[in-house]
Amino acid sequence: MERAQIRQMTPPPTQFLGRSQEMAEIGTLLADPSCRLLTLVGPGGIGKTRLAMEAVSHHRALFPDGIFCAPLARLSRADDLLPTIAEATPFRFQQDQRSPREQFFAYLHERQAQRVLLLLDNMEHLLKGADLIAEMLATTSGLKILVTSREALNLQEEWVRPIMGLSYPEHDEDRSPAEYSAVQLFLDRARRIRGDFELAEDEQGVVEICQLVEGMPLAIELAAGWLKTLRPTDIAHEIKHNLDLLATRARNLPERHRSMRSVFDHSWQLISEQDRVVFQKISIFRGGFTREAAAVVAGASLPTLARLIDQSLLRRSANGHYEVHELLRQYGAEQMAAAGQTAQVQQSYIDYYLDLLRRLERDIKAHHQIAALDTIATDFENVRYAWHLAWHMPVQQGQVAALAGAVESLHWFADMRGHYHEIVAMLQAAVERFSPAPTPAQLPLLNRIQARLLRLILLGSLRIEQDLRPQLDACLDAARARGDQAEVGFCLLVSGILTIWEEGGKRHFPGKAAPLFEESAAIFERLHDPFYQADALSWLAGEFPPWDGTQQHSGPALVRQSLALQRAIDNRNGIAWSIFNLTCTALAEQDYLTYELSAREALSVMREIRSVKGIVQALFNLSQATFLKGEVAEALRLAEQMNELARETSYLDGTRLSTDLLAFLRCVLHEDYAEVAALMQTRWTLSPEVFFSNQYNLGKHWGQALVNCGQGQYAATRAGYAALFRERHDDPAPAALCLALEAIVRADGGELAEAAELLGLAFAQIAQVSGWLQRWAKVSQLRATLSSQLGDETFQAAWQRGAMLDREAMIRSLLGETDGEALRKSTAQALLEPLSERELEVLGLIAQGHSNREIARRLVLSVGTVKVHTRNIYSKLGVGSRTQALAQAASFNLL
Repeated sequence: MERAQIRQMTPPPTQFLGRSQEMAEIGTLLADPSCRLLTLVGPGGIGKTRLAMEAVSHHRALFPDGIFCAPLARLSRADDLLPTIAEATPFRFQQDQRSPREQFFAYLHERQAQRVLLLLDNMEHLLKGADLIAEMLATTSGLKILVTSREALNLQEEWVRPIMGLSYPEHDEDRSPAEYSAVQLFLDRARRIRGDFELAEDEQGVVEICQLVEGMPLAIELAAGWLKTLRPTDIAHEIKHNLDLLATRARNLPERHRSMRSVFDHSWQLISEQDRVVFQKISIFRGGFTREAAAVVAGASLPTLARLIDQSLLRRSANGHYEVHELLRQYGAEQMAAAGQTAQVQQSYIDYYLDLLRRLERDIKAHHQIAALDTIATDFENVRYAWHLAWHMPVQQGQVAALAGAVESLHWFADMRGHYHEIVAMLQAAVERFSPAPTPAQLPLLNRIQARLLRLILLGSLRIEQDLRPQLDACLDAARARGDQAEVGFCLLVSGILTIWEEGGKRHFPGKAAPLFEESAAIFERLHDPFYQADALSWLAGEFPPWDGTQQHSGPALVRQSLALQRAIDNRNGIAWSIFNLTCTALAEQDYLTYELSAREALSVMREIRSVKGIVQALFNLSQATFLKGEVAEALRLAEQMNELARETSYLDGTRLSTDLLAFLRCVLHEDYAEVAALMQTRWTLSPEVFFSNQYNLGKHWGQALVNCGQGQYAATRAGYAALFRERHDDPAPAALCLALEAIVRADGGELAEAAELLGLAFAQIAQVSGWLQRWAKVSQLRATLSSQLGDETFQAAWQRGAMLDREAMIRSLLGETDGEALRKSTAQALLEPLSERELEVLGLIAQGHSNREIARRLVLSVGTVKVHTRNIYSKLGVGSRTQALAQAASFNLL
């Protein structure tokens, strides 16, 4: 785990805490190895959160591996505890076959000895999830958990520390009232309301307030909120008559028992009936809300919101949302239930957020995509709760159309922002709410949800425990039967993705999914839906060879067509991934300049849309592009960025890929072959498959080749040549590596001239793919050795001969795909004026020692004709005798 900044959930009035004794006790317990679980217990509003934050801040040195905070107040179910804790840590759920729980506990197990503190704030309403806390402690040895709660967890491991209020004057003492933290807090809040307020104008009233509330911070803030209307003495007088919950510990005030409810009740009695109605409706919100939502759901006007803020019943956060303290929210919910308004408000709440999702669909698919996604992300707790409430009402009660309109935005938010686990769970829960025999009105909604659920399962690589094909085919058949062309097109698109998944990575061109994507694209074109048409074309592009851009139905052409549509509607997510696809296309087409430029553009757009997966992939491509041309230091910097981002987000695939890439670069720069070999052995046992395939995959195949060669395992080196190439052998990038490796192997076997020729051919490849060879120390050492042992003149001659060889023919020969005769003929074509077939025959007989007459008899030619062929051979080889001709022919592998 990495060190994280502690998230502040309330303004941190550290100057008011004044709790040195409590701080010391908490610090002692945090340092005690036997105390694994510490719970700060006290009534609401007592300041447990602030005290916990301050304690953690003072003792952060005890936890060098990280401090993480999970605010729990917004949660409504214990089932949400695990994803919330996971989100607070660097861990991120992965797109693999394990359940979220399995993934998270595997993450904890890997880091079991790290000294980490996890702060769980406001646990009291999630006590059913306490077993999760116990299991986390059992899985680790270095994890310590600090909990704030109104109630103990009642676990064996738990140490409980009661928390009381801020310090306040209890008797006539020598200390000034201003030295007490409760008074300091009241003064701070008072001056926010009245900038000229001074303690001296009503010191006794302020002291009395602090005594009445026993230093409870929330009660103090609420009391101070009435300074616009009442003097402190008057506030204290009003509070005296409403203390019914909090049992005071002040011995001189036994009759003034009171509760936080009394503070709330007092505030409730002083606000207008209109404000009461609004506030109790506001209690439906989870995790904050917008002014628009408050107006629609609760009928709140701007003046009403302002009054509620003035009365400390609401606060406005930095992002512009309004928030209610959780205790106040619960109080408001009780008032709403007592008024018999809960069902009505819940329906308004459901209607608003389902309609919000419907309205945002257009923006998600067009010109305001990022803002729309941010809106859902900010309001996600409300969206999730509204969705949950909607499915706990009978589906037939006017919800069908609203739910059908909401599911599209919800499923695209999951895909574009990577919230696969959360949204899949929501959609699965919705599907389960349907009866086994849904009504004709419900069936289209069920099919619509199922089709989008299946798409997210596939794209998220989530656990699949059932056959998806029958479900999807049923959705497609139903859409065709009712003539819903848009849904037919969508189901065809998902069917194509499922077909690719069913192929299990065994791809052929064109792929089996091509007809499905073609039909989908055609439907959306007829419907004038460029968003889905572009998506279908993008998938269709993958069904054709990426390096053949000459045909209309080719991978590159389809990607470009898709990108043009994405740009026209400003689909930033689609643009980003189309550019990424073009990056891969440029690499396949061996357009290395475009490859680098596209990688940079893809990285920029991926950062704009905040796609972690996209950023990691783009960094990989850019690091690879800069490495190939020899900018190894820049490649290393990019790989380190990739690795850091992947680790920060617990992105397992990205972490593994970046680690492999860094290992490969270490091989090139430092020749740490043994260490890298051990690292790769460990890394590739974690997850054998990655979420995307790359043309070269420097980290895996190239890295393994360098390790084998560096450790002198030459048989394994040669056996790995084929893995360096994908479908093509005319790619100069892996060819340069393959030739350099074979040169090292040949030199080890004493074939020094051949090694020099192979190096010459390797370095003859374009600089964009061979520049890195000059940075590999092993190649530099080999060049120096060959030059020394052969002599510089002989070495240079062999180097130049090698540069003229046929690269593709040589690669096929090294891969065992051609025999020596085929290589000899192809190499002859590399001469400025190639030898003809007859001249090659004559040259072969000369090499066998035959005279011109013997050659003429064997080939049924005249002696004069043989002499003509011989002169032509001499001319083309640039020699003047048989001996020179044979030597030159040998250097060109013509014999």
